[in-house]
This record gives sequence, structure tokens and C-alpha cells, in this order.
Amino acid sequence: MNNSKRPDKASDLTALINEIIEYWKAIAERSFKKAHPFSDPSEFEQNWPRTLDNFFLVATIRTANALRPLSEGCDN
Repeated sequence: MNNSKRPDKASDLTALINEIIEYWKAIAERSFKKAHPFSDPSEFEQNWPRTLDNFFLVATIRTANALRPLSEGCDN
């Protein structure tokens, strides 16, 4: 079994997730600035963890809904 590729795949996946999070953060920051044009930038940073949780929740729900047809007919 060749495990030499495993760390590369893990680091690639981590980099991809970080890239997605940065993309979400840019979208959220633009929306926040549009809604609160005169706010202190630290206000967004204080709200960002909660916003990120919401992005993950939505992504999880979308994935679960996409996978639902695969579980049809299962008893558990």
C-alpha cells in the first residue's frame, strides 16, 4: 500500500476547503458592507464565525438533500 500520496491529498483538500472559505468570506464581507456601509471592519470579523457556521449548515443541508435518493429503500 502506497501512502506517499495521502499527505498530498489531505493537504490539497485542506487548501481547497480554505479557498472555499475565503470565497464565502469575500461574499459575506461584501454583503455586510453593503448592509452596514459605515460600520467598523471589526464588526464583520466578530460576526464572521457565525456567518461561516451558516454557510456550513446550508452546504450540509444541500449535500444531505442531494444524497437522499441514495438512501431510499434503506431501513436505517
